[in-house]
Order: sequence, then C-alpha cells, then structure tokens
Amino acid sequence: MATVGLNIRGVNPRRNLPGHLSRKRTESNFLCAFERAYQASANSATSTALTGRDLEVSGYGIADLIWVGWRQNPDSADATAYSLEFLPPKLRLYAFELKIVHWRKAFKQAFRYSYFADRSIVVVPPHTAAIASAHLAVFKLHSIGLWSFEAHTAKIRRIYTPRSSKARSLKARSRAIELILSRAKLSKLGKLQESVSKRL
Repeated sequence: MATVGLNIRGVNPRRNLPGHLSRKRTESNFLCAFERAYQASANSATSTALTGRDLEVSGYGIADLIWVGWRQNPDSADATAYSLEFLPPKLRLYAFELKIVHWRKAFKQAFRYSYFADRSIVVVPPHTAAIASAHLAVFKLHSIGLWSFEAHTAKIRRIYTPRSSKARSLKARSRAIELILSRAKLSKLGKLQESVSKRL
C-alpha cells in the first residue's frame, strides 16, 4: 500500500484551552502509536491510501484520524493523483476517535463522524474496551465500530466493525473528501517546494 500522511489539521478549538484542559500527552502518544500500527496492518501492494489527523468537517466535529483507501488500478497513469476525477468509485473513508478512558464521549463523537465517514470507529485501550464491550449492542445498533489498541505491543483488536456501512450524508461525505484532497494537494506542493529549496 502506498500510504501518504497528510497535514490536514485545521483550527482546533481544543488547542486554545488552558494546558490542563487540552488533550493529554498520553492520548496524543496513543494516537500516534495507533496511526503507525493501523498503517502497518492495512498494508497491501494493490492499495493506495491517504491518512491525516484532526479533520474538521463543519457541523460534524473534528476526527482524530482519518483514512481514505482505494484499490489501485495497475493500468492507471496516475493512481495516486489528488483529484476527484482520478479517484475510483469504491473509495473508502474511515474516521477514528481515540480515547483513553471516556468511551461514551468517543462514541458520541464517532456517531457525528458517521455522517461523513463510511466507517466510524472508536479506539480505546483494552481496559476501557472491556467496559465499553458491555454496551456492544449500542455500537451495533448505530453501526459504530469498537476496537481496542494496546500501544506497547501495537496490537489492534477489532471487537466490532460494521460489515457494510455508508456515510449517513452523501453531501457531508463529499465535503470531507474535498477537504482531504485539498489538504493533500497543499501537502504535496509543500514537500515539492521544500525539495526545491534544498537543491538551491
């Protein structure tokens, strides 16, 4: 899989809060570790993917992590082009909400992401997952995934993943994809400019 990490961060109101109220370093480390582990587990020679953090889709919250994947057409002249016309119809957009303890808050946020994401998944440590699993019927009822992740072993356990799920709002999904692609183009341009600057 050709995975491209994007700088898609927008204005995040959580960063304007006092230090003791902002996201804990532990949660940030948890997110970084999960992102690496998920990219490794999703590896495939026939797929292409874009990943990024803190995607804000107006009205639907700020997803901790997004993953956009599609099957690469070997005959395509530019399978990784960052443009809607080059993307296949079977594109998959996943949104993840990660929490250390507060799985209920994670569930509420993940439900909001389900309006623009094909799969919206809550990711928590094993001890929190054990508690949340007692309410698995709620996750299934609303087609919200529940995974556990052990950071020190990089082990992902997919407790429940909706088999077939589509974004609740096609309009919101299109908007999310447009935002991701626009950030991808900017990220690609930035890397190109950085490469040119090093040569000068």
